[in-house]
Amino acid sequence: MNIGFNTSATEELTVEKSAKGAIVSTPSTCFTFSVEDPGFNPREDGPVEHFGWGMGMQVIEGIELIPYGTRNDIPQLLRETVYNNPNIPGIMEKKQQLLWGQGPMLYADQLIDGKPGREWAYDSDIQNWLESFDYKEYLHKIIVDHSFMQGGFHEMVNAKSGRLGKNRIHSLEHLNPMWTRLGRENKSGKPTHCFVSDSFMAFTPEGYKLYPLFDKKDPFKSGRSVHYGRQYTFATDFYSIPTIYGALEWIRRSTAIPLILKALSKFSMNAKYHVTSPAAFWDKKREEMQADCGARNVPYEESMLDDYERLLFRSIIQTLSGEGNAGKIWHTKDIYAPDGTNLTTLGWTIKAIDQNIKEFVETQISIANKSDSAVSSAVGIHKSLAGISGEGKADSGSEQLYAYLMYKLTGVRIPEMIVMEMVNNAIKINFPEKNLKLGFYHEEAQRQEDQSSKDRPKNKDL
Repeated sequence: MNIGFNTSATEELTVEKSAKGAIVSTPSTCFTFSVEDPGFNPREDGPVEHFGWGMGMQVIEGIELIPYGTRNDIPQLLRETVYNNPNIPGIMEKKQQLLWGQGPMLYADQLIDGKPGREWAYDSDIQNWLESFDYKEYLHKIIVDHSFMQGGFHEMVNAKSGRLGKNRIHSLEHLNPMWTRLGRENKSGKPTHCFVSDSFMAFTPEGYKLYPLFDKKDPFKSGRSVHYGRQYTFATDFYSIPTIYGALEWIRRSTAIPLILKALSKFSMNAKYHVTSPAAFWDKKREEMQADCGARNVPYEESMLDDYERLLFRSIIQTLSGEGNAGKIWHTKDIYAPDGTNLTTLGWTIKAIDQNIKEFVETQISIANKSDSAVSSAVGIHKSLAGISGEGKADSGSEQLYAYLMYKLTGVRIPEMIVMEMVNNAIKINFPEKNLKLGFYHEEAQRQEDQSSKDRPKNKDL
């Protein structure tokens, strides 16, 4: 991209950043700016991401590190996309709360009136062992990971009494998916190991530990082992593809809307343009600056790229505003990136914002509502349970009750099986005679009219 800078402007330039966007303004005008990464954005003819994540693995000490995503950053991508949005984190929390119910409890499988059911139980031996490693915090973290990624990493710690011939699982620990990756030995088909990295060192040779994967048939062959429990994704070998993945572009669109509306409000409806740039441009510019700093033997600082960005913003705003700029043009060159057999255009776009403010705002709100619906479908909970019903409307109690009952019937058992897999394996190993499991207890929800008056909640109880 070729840019001719004009830095002679005297007007003060203000840049307010929000996630990967910004409001750029002078006293006379402003524009909104965003950065998009087409490497993860769905296209009209299908997703750019081909999910071939097992290709081109990094080899460390003879073990192949299996990347989670083309850039090995799916957890980071989900975190940054979701938590920059004002609504989606709340939807994810609702999903976690629905699975948790009233919390974990022990139970025995029973036939009740000829149907499979659960007899909830209490056992002091198992309960004391669970509380010895704060099992509720461990399970809560695994639930959070599962709600985002349909999977999670568990570390199984064996007791030191195994040296005396008394094998026992000491505890279970949650591993941060940001810094945990599967590995395989000798290009075998299935993963055999797990890399657990120091978050400050990433997966450099000095910054990780290597553990074998948990072997249910021989759980005590290693003092520590790791298990990756996941909800199988069709035609994938190693990691789950998050169900929210296909909705990421909707989330980005929804996230950008408050920034645009802020510009319209703060600058007296004077935001005239929305400028979009490709992430590849900034990645390349950062590499160029780092190389230049290396050649000059000076340390590179991210503030250098920020200074360049401000110069670029000043050039854009000078070109797009003011009567004295009549006849000037903004010249760009598109960048092309290979995408399979196609070339994807990674160029800049500058779009005028229609000054029909009412229609423009209504359009943005419609996009936000559609985004919420798309995310609700991707997350797998009904809109009435997620709290994202139509604007200004509240779902009836019967609709919410029906959605909750359907969720209990169809949305609990598989996630519970995956989340509880390792703790139930450990209970079976440590207490083989107990025949108990851990599950999530859910109260039966009832309509107010189906309850006796004494059981209905009163205002003073709320």
